[in-house]
Amino acid sequence: MSIRRLVAGTTAAAATIICLPAIAQAAPVSPQHAVLAAHEFPLGSTGYKVEREKLSALEGVPSDPGAASPCATALTALTERLADSEIVEAEAVRGTTELEASVLDTTVTTARRDAATACRSSVDADDRPSTLQAPADLARLKPFIFAIGTDTLQAWVDVRGVTVIVEAEGKNDAAADSESFWQTLRAQVAKVERQP
Repeated sequence: MSIRRLVAGTTAAAATIICLPAIAQAAPVSPQHAVLAAHEFPLGSTGYKVEREKLSALEGVPSDPGAASPCATALTALTERLADSEIVEAEAVRGTTELEASVLDTTVTTARRDAATACRSSVDADDRPSTLQAPADLARLKPFIFAIGTDTLQAWVDVRGVTVIVEAEGKNDAAADSESFWQTLRAQVAKVERQP
């Protein structure tokens, strides 16, 4: 084999190997296949079920912000981003915490963060979200993570053209299990990142 053929063959092989991950990443994520399965929730979770629906009411923002305000503008932008989008939600219970891992078929994290920020003063103090800092391993994705009181933790993260939404809610006014929340969030983000 001549050196020229070897170099040409090696160059073609290298170009193929380099391009394959880019091609694989370009495939759209299917929320139905990307949502967590029962065995992917934290150990000890029960009551697994999956639902497919349109996203409607959101926590931490007012249902009627009033006209001509920054809150109304931000909510309108969020509503427009959510128009015609579908979400697949997987739910399970671990102890006294209800866990929900969802995949929304569009990216809305920035619009969700903007609405929560603009509407902060329009929300009753008990329902007002407190923004939480993302852990180092998730910070690269610029998630919007917040708590409402001690019984609700929620995260919105844009990954590969979809939005991952994870919520942990304590039942009967119990505090949400933060360890289960972070484990579920990491598992759902990782599963979307691994999708073909």
